[in-house]
Amino acid sequence: MRVTRNMASRNFISYIQRQARDLLKTQQQIASQKRINKISDDPIGMGHVLGYRSRLAAMDQYQENIAQGITRLEFNDQNLDLASDLVSTARRLAEQYSGAAVSAEDKQLAAYQVKDIYDHVMQLANSRFEGNYIFSGHATDTVPFSRDADFNATYHGDDGQVRIMVAENTEVRIDADGSKIFQNAANGGVNIFDELKNLIDGLENSDPVAGSAQIKSTVSTLYNGRQQINDRRAEYAPAVYRLQATGDYWTQLKPKIQEALAATEQADIPKAIVEMKNLETAYETTLATAARIIQPSLMDFLR
Repeated sequence: MRVTRNMASRNFISYIQRQARDLLKTQQQIASQKRINKISDDPIGMGHVLGYRSRLAAMDQYQENIAQGITRLEFNDQNLDLASDLVSTARRLAEQYSGAAVSAEDKQLAAYQVKDIYDHVMQLANSRFEGNYIFSGHATDTVPFSRDADFNATYHGDDGQVRIMVAENTEVRIDADGSKIFQNAANGGVNIFDELKNLIDGLENSDPVAGSAQIKSTVSTLYNGRQQINDRRAEYAPAVYRLQATGDYWTQLKPKIQEALAATEQADIPKAIVEMKNLETAYETTLATAARIIQPSLMDFLR
């Protein structure tokens, strides 16, 4: 087969272009310090890279959720701890002022204290975390509880549960339906606001005998109400432990995924530099050879 000058020129041009692409690719690897900069560099490797990046992004979100969940559970526990102490104080007042011989003036002073306790408990039940009400179920923009002038409480939330994703297909509940904590009579528990109202009514009852009986009836129910709050608090401890354990798992796993990503994606810079030098030498040699073999017009074309 006769090789014409045009055929030789085309072969040289094709070879020079291929060497230029290889040289550019190596230069890009060195500049970016990445072996894979686009899919065509390594389709299979790019698939692994995208998978690793997706897992790392998910881990970051899980860890953010976990940190927020722990903070929120601790915040919830702090509020319920205060509410528990307030209900306990109300129970002690009921025990102290349940006697028929207690003067009406002393009972009225105690009633003022219980009214303050009532409002303080409702304030805690209406607590917000990062702008959201924590005891209103899914209705996080709705004030959970309100009362009228006669201390009748109403729940405005729902029975929804807010959960956070801490792993694939794994959620942890971080809030509570406030009605089950403070108004759980429908489920066999205690309506704490009703019991505080009953205590207020008993202390303000003008009939000392009836009032005394009314006050005494709240002692055991307020005790149960305090236990009801503490039972909910007891659920927070294992939830926090689970969040912490899951967070530790992601903390330990994350560096391994990062190492796998780096091993797949990052370039071996010393090796790439040597390769670039070799490619530069080969490219310059090809250009010099082409200049000697092909007519100057071809070199002009290349320039």
